This record gives sequence, C-alpha cells and structure tokens, in this order.
Amino acid sequence: MSKSSSQDPLDRSSAEIGFEVSLALLMGLSVMFGNLLVVFVINKDSRLHNVTNMLINNLALTDITMATISMPFWIVCLYTGSWIFSQKLCQIAGSVLTILAYTSIFTMGLIAINRYLQVVKPILYRKVFPGKRAARLYCVLVWLVATVIAIPFLGGWVGVSYNTRASICTAESSVYRSLIVGTFITGIMMTIFYCYFKIYKAVKESTENLNSHDQENGVSTINNSRRFDVTDINILKTCFTVACAFFITWSPISFFAARRTDLPQKVYTASTYLMFSSSLLNPFIYGIMNPRFKRAFKRALQCGCNGNANTDDYQARNEARREHSGEIQAAA
Repeated sequence: MSKSSSQDPLDRSSAEIGFEVSLALLMGLSVMFGNLLVVFVINKDSRLHNVTNMLINNLALTDITMATISMPFWIVCLYTGSWIFSQKLCQIAGSVLTILAYTSIFTMGLIAINRYLQVVKPILYRKVFPGKRAARLYCVLVWLVATVIAIPFLGGWVGVSYNTRASICTAESSVYRSLIVGTFITGIMMTIFYCYFKIYKAVKESTENLNSHDQENGVSTINNSRRFDVTDINILKTCFTVACAFFITWSPISFFAARRTDLPQKVYTASTYLMFSSSLLNPFIYGIMNPRFKRAFKRALQCGCNGNANTDDYQARNEARREHSGEIQAAA
C-alpha cells in the first residue's frame, strides 16, 4: 500500500490501511467459502433436505450475495477512505446493502421461530411449517419485506449518502433509521432471545421429566443424568451462541445508525466489521455446530468418499430414534 496517511481522509497510516483492507479481504473470502460449503452440503445431502435447512440455505445465499456485491464496495472504501463512485451508485449500493442486511436478519429470526415451534409447540409447528413449499414461501416473503424497506432508498424518497466513518452508504434521515432499527432489529433481537430461551427451558424440563420417570420405575439414572446434562449444556451453548452472536454483530451498527455519536473512528470501523462478520459466523453457528451438518461437512471435505456411507446411514437412523431432548440438540 503506497497510500500515505496525509492523503487519507481518515488520517490513517499506510500500515493501518493495509491491515484493514487485508482483514476485510480475508473476511470476504471466508464468507464466500463457508457459505458456499453450507449451500453445497444442503443441496448435496438428501438427509439435510428439510424445512429448517431450507431457511439456513436462504441465509447462506444471502451472505454469499453480501460478500459478492456489498463487501467489495466496503473494501474499496476502506482503501480510499472515501466514496469514489457516483452518487447514484451510492444510492443503489445503500439500497442493496439494506435489502441484504434485513433479509439476513429476518431469516435468522425466522430460523429462531422455526426452532421454537418445532421444539416447544410441535402441533402448531406442523400448521405453520407444513412442508418445503411453505418454507420457500417464507423465504420469498423475507426478501419481499426487506425490499419494501429499501423502496424509499430506491425511489429517492429517503436520501442515501456515504458515511465516511462507517465506510458504507446509509440513509440520511435519522428518523427513518431510528424507526427501522427500533421496529425491526430490536424486535428480531428480542424474538431470537425469547425463542432460544424457551428452547433451552423446554429441554431442561424434558430432562427432569425423563429422570423422574426413570426414578419412579427403579431405573438407574446415573448414566442417563450425565448424558442429559451434557445435552443440556450443549443446547445452552448453542442457544447462547446464537443469541449473543446476533447481539454482538448487529447492535453496534444499529446503535450508530439510529443516532449520531462522537466516538473514535476505530469504534465505527469495528462496528462495520462486526456487521459483515455476521455473514462469516452464520455458517459456523447454523451449520458446523449442528451434529448433522458436521457429518455432512466431513463428507464434503473428504471429496465425496463413499467408504463411510453405511456408517453415516446407521448414525442417521440412530438420530431419528433419540429421545426428544437429543433431537432438540440437533435442531438447535
């Protein structure tokens, strides 16, 4: 990087610019690889063809689009410290970023609701998510709602300008930003925390009921209790990770979008990194932490080796026979 700090609008040194751009490039490539792998294994492995994984597939496709369309503009702006393209392109880039961000956010909320109904209210779940067609419809609705939110940008009714501190194009109207953040992001955040808290609570109650049933029938509960304790802990970790990851990655940028504050430049830069890092974390949170995805990832990375096909089938059949709490762990 030959760009000197005196030429940089943000007064960064060449080393700082190089570090920020390199980190952003690495993040973009990682987002592409992780989410492409998720899409590949979902479409390749028939055992992953279910309603929930269709939602996860939609989330991965959204993150891939984020990495291919929005992140390159961000990376260029990190290098230049300014918007070097036309105002019209800034309006389009801000609109596209809004659509992708809210599609991602709404899909994460939809996944949380899907998990909640599947675990806590299975009868209602079969009505709300009757099959793959319903899942496709929900995915389309998510994209439509996110697009509706961006219509004021696309139509020019709400101005879009380059935010030098955040290195992205955002809405100029503070009222509009506050309304959107307060209504949607805060609402989705509360929904995610509520759903995963209820999931963990349901697993805990299921564990206690099973242990009580074993005790009443004179069955030794030492090994079962240990197994269920491990299940509870794993589900708690998963629920805690999902909720906290959403809060950490989206709260800072949402706060700065809702109100103007006079904080150091590095704080704004970090908030944008956190926002885009959500696309990097999603494959790990919704894929790799799931036992079924782990085996699918393993098979994919082994270049489709068929040597363990029988073992995988045996494990898949065993999964279907697990108690309700074990099934919740795979779902969460």
